[in-house]
Amino acid sequence: MAKVKTTSRLRRRSANSLWIGVYNSILLLCLPLIALILLKKWLRKPGYKRHFLQRLGVYDCKRLPACIHLHGVSVGECAAIAKLIPELRKQHPHLPIVFTCTTVAGSNYIERNWGEQVIHTYLPLDFQLTVGAFLTHFNPVLTMSVEMEWWPNLIRQSRNQGSRVMLVNARMTDRSKNRYANMLGLFTFMVSKVHKILPQSELSYQAFRELGVPPEKLMMCGNIKYDWPELKHADPTQKPSQLTWIAGSSHDTEEIAVVAAHKQLLQQNPAARLIIAPRHPERFDEVWQLLQASGLSCQRYSHAPTLTANTQVYLLDTMGKLFAFYRDAHVAFIGGSLVKLGGHNPAEAIVQGAAVVMGSSRRNCEDICAPLSQVGALVEGNEPQQIAKEVIGFWQNSAATAQQVQAGQAAIAKHNGALHKTTLQVLYQLKQAQRPVHSTRLHPMVIR
Repeated sequence: MAKVKTTSRLRRRSANSLWIGVYNSILLLCLPLIALILLKKWLRKPGYKRHFLQRLGVYDCKRLPACIHLHGVSVGECAAIAKLIPELRKQHPHLPIVFTCTTVAGSNYIERNWGEQVIHTYLPLDFQLTVGAFLTHFNPVLTMSVEMEWWPNLIRQSRNQGSRVMLVNARMTDRSKNRYANMLGLFTFMVSKVHKILPQSELSYQAFRELGVPPEKLMMCGNIKYDWPELKHADPTQKPSQLTWIAGSSHDTEEIAVVAAHKQLLQQNPAARLIIAPRHPERFDEVWQLLQASGLSCQRYSHAPTLTANTQVYLLDTMGKLFAFYRDAHVAFIGGSLVKLGGHNPAEAIVQGAAVVMGSSRRNCEDICAPLSQVGALVEGNEPQQIAKEVIGFWQNSAATAQQVQAGQAAIAKHNGALHKTTLQVLYQLKQAQRPVHSTRLHPMVIR
């Protein structure tokens, strides 16, 4: 019997080695393509050149004996997992937090909001050598990724080095599930290396189960993106007298649509104002040129932060201000939904008292879009004429809109407690860390 078990275990190890071998072989074959993509970003994105060596596992800061590693791909994911930082620092004040991301926008967010509390660097490319250099340098006792950041070498090597590995606020869409089902061997291998997965919704939980994830590795904690324990929901009746709507986290071509919609709105309400907040800062100048060519009276936050009376379109060309600006908007159009990106988080606008219009691309946030649509706080608009119609409809029916937004706020409030549950699980995994947590001085936080 023991011999059978040993043979079975050896077969599993052999299969695991096969899958990670295939993955690494594909990475090596794709190396010329990866190099071209990196070169393109280097040339087109000014911020991409900063700290580029960090992506290759080269660091100029002091090595750490231990740390907690948090990772989010970009701004939204980083903002979600960052909610864990205050409690982690409170419970483990002598354990540095290494906060990694992938995008320049995510890096800017971390430096601006958490630069004094964490050590920030880019996540290295998922090659064995670069990941090994990262782990050797920072020695994490707990590695946490958010949503769908599954990197096989990072997961495997973190676990093999003795780190606890978690996926928090885990999301599994139908599209992701089908993709992982087509490479089930690699997915099963990664799951075998993860200690705990915290799905953000019942749909994600069921998707993980359908892919064969054991129930003991799963714990439904809810979506921490929609949980703001210290934030009081804004009163949707307390808005400016002038119709104000905002296009938040917009992407290329979406600004064209919302400007066209705004021109139609101005025919019915000449005092209406549109605020545009592009998702990526490297597009600020491009969007400003578009607005200047629109024939509308435009203003730019970086040149004049205070809105003037005759401004028709206001470019919010800064990061970290969008959430506050939602409070003064009657309606918010949420970007990433007219293009095939799956949409961004509409809950931020709702809790700030704004009704929401989105396009049909909402796969990234369907779990919150569905209940918001059911109560009328979110409607669909895919063309400029339709967007304008929905915005003016919310404005003209202000009493009904306020009730719908309040119902949307109540739907979001059902996620209250997600952050607390997630934090408890994270602290438990820290206690279970196989290597002792050493006290260490905090070093200069942002790696230069």
